[in-house]
Amino acid sequence: MYPADSVGLGKTFTALAIIQYYELRNDRVLVLVPKKLRENWTIYTLNDKRNIFAEDRFRYDVLNHTDLSRERGFSGNIDLKTINWENYDLVVIDESHNFRNNPAVKDRVTRYQRLMNDVIKQGHKTKLLMLSATPVNNKMNDIKNQIAFITEDKDNALEEIGISSINHTLKNAQAIFNQWSKLDDNTRTGEKFVDMMDLDYFKLLDTLTIARSRKHIEKYYDLAEIGEFPNRLDPINESSDIDIKKEFPTLNEINNEIERLNLSVFSPFLYILPQKRGRLCKKI
Repeated sequence: MYPADSVGLGKTFTALAIIQYYELRNDRVLVLVPKKLRENWTIYTLNDKRNIFAEDRFRYDVLNHTDLSRERGFSGNIDLKTINWENYDLVVIDESHNFRNNPAVKDRVTRYQRLMNDVIKQGHKTKLLMLSATPVNNKMNDIKNQIAFITEDKDNALEEIGISSINHTLKNAQAIFNQWSKLDDNTRTGEKFVDMMDLDYFKLLDTLTIARSRKHIEKYYDLAEIGEFPNRLDPINESSDIDIKKEFPTLNEINNEIERLNLSVFSPFLYILPQKRGRLCKKI
């Protein structure tokens, strides 16, 4: 499953609830995170006053995304040389859009290959939970490799719901998006995009992803029970002087000085007779 809720809607807490379900069944859970977010997850496994879920006694393992491409060394208290990769029942991937690419690398196993071959396809029938507010970054096909984790890279894995080929569905969606992006500003609307897009693409997303916004939560959930969202305040613009002694020129003065520069070294054509420029361009 792929929770892709907007930022700040509690994907981490949703994942912790699912992790608790698996741990109550005595299943083994692995959480894969970017290194900078590691403490966001390890804190819930510690006997620490900052751990608001201390009573739940979470015991999942936490590894960095980059640990997947390492053969030895320690990550926290886990020895990467002896870790049993294939023994996890549930794998949670935070910021899973980092796995949208699958580049080929010589002489070593990539993190994508390790996760696919040694964790998902080996040993237990591993369940996968991926978290990302931005599963699609640059193109519609960004989600292809992430979906491959869920389906074990089987192109016909969703045949039962009427999608005979995942790759074809995503490729077709990208082609339609390219057509839509070339429309003029007045025509290139969200409604037009929905009208043009193949229904199989939406069926694919509805089957594998959960993506909610604040408006969705406010419309379909009981706010009296879960609490209302805080009001978003307008940003406050703060500016400071360059130096406290007022000895340095102001930014406006510096900008004016820069604009007065000719910078002739970057404009050599300005010093060539107009009638000669054409001949010189041909030679270049």
